[in-house]
Amino acid sequence: MKKNFVAAMAFVGLSALCSAQVFEENMGRLNANMTVSEYYEEGGFTCNKQFVFEGDAEVQYTGATPKNADYETLVGNPASRGCNIRIADAYGTYFQISGINTMGMKKPVVGFALLKGVRRFDGTDLVVEYSKDGVGWTALDWEPLSTEEGSQLTFTYRVTSKLPNAENLSIRFRQNGNACVFRIDDVCVAPRKYKK
Repeated sequence: MKKNFVAAMAFVGLSALCSAQVFEENMGRLNANMTVSEYYEEGGFTCNKQFVFEGDAEVQYTGATPKNADYETLVGNPASRGCNIRIADAYGTYFQISGINTMGMKKPVVGFALLKGVRRFDGTDLVVEYSKDGVGWTALDWEPLSTEEGSQLTFTYRVTSKLPNAENLSIRFRQNGNACVFRIDDVCVAPRKYKK
């Protein structure tokens, strides 16, 4: 009977290791700008040990302020106001998080704060996409930003369409234009109805 109990406990422990995990990355804090890859190597990201971060986008230490960010994240946190990711107005610039487990998560989605540099852009030049293998990518849908007066230089929180259930997903934010700078902050993966 003791052997059966130990085997059952080992199975429960293994199942916990393989199960989905809700997370939020607030980009941490630093004293100088650096690339995403450099920042990852320095151990700067909040979830640095849990995931792999890469990209040629820049981590900037000029964060959100009460003036340009008033939102609640998918998991109920206020704007972090620390570092954020600057995606330059150069086609193909990207920020990627890999090693995300959504197995068993109901309706997993990506939540993220987005700031645009130019009023007339609605943010759709920024592609948010996922991959199960790091080779093939699928774009996610999300509500475009307002183009009204004052909509630029303000962080707005967005939630994507549903992610698949997979043990090793990658999420990528990629510049698909060349005329508007974007900033990303407070990236989260969680069930769609996580907020109450």
